[in-house]
Amino acid sequence: MLRDIVGELYYHGNGHNYSCSESMLRAIDSYYDLKLPEELFYAASAYSGGCGHDEMCGAVASAIAALGILYSQQGHAHNSPEMAAVRKELFERFEEKFGPYRCVELKKRYHVPDRKCEVLLLECADILEDIISRNEIINKRD
Repeated sequence: MLRDIVGELYYHGNGHNYSCSESMLRAIDSYYDLKLPEELFYAASAYSGGCGHDEMCGAVASAIAALGILYSQQGHAHNSPEMAAVRKELFERFEEKFGPYRCVELKKRYHVPDRKCEVLLLECADILEDIISRNEIINKRD
């Protein structure tokens, strides 16, 4: 399951030192065998900590980036009703479970000192995996 890879990458006790956003995108890459270039992981690192200012949850931001990779058409959001639909579902389901996806608010409710925001990452991974399992991937990568 996607959650298992996310948990392993995020938990610092396993020798990794990835942030929420890096763990999420690296896990997605591994689980779906996307073979993403390393530069995308560098880009995802900027989503950490609520995109650096406690706003959108980094795990959600990386999940949304992955949906763009898998469902955008011709590289443009406005050409992809499928991407818009899966993105909307991710936001709605995450917000239904945890409330607003603002990092600062989520950390107040779900951050645990030793495990940090692990519960958010694992649940976000479950939501994402379910959405992808029910929606055929448009951009299959070789």
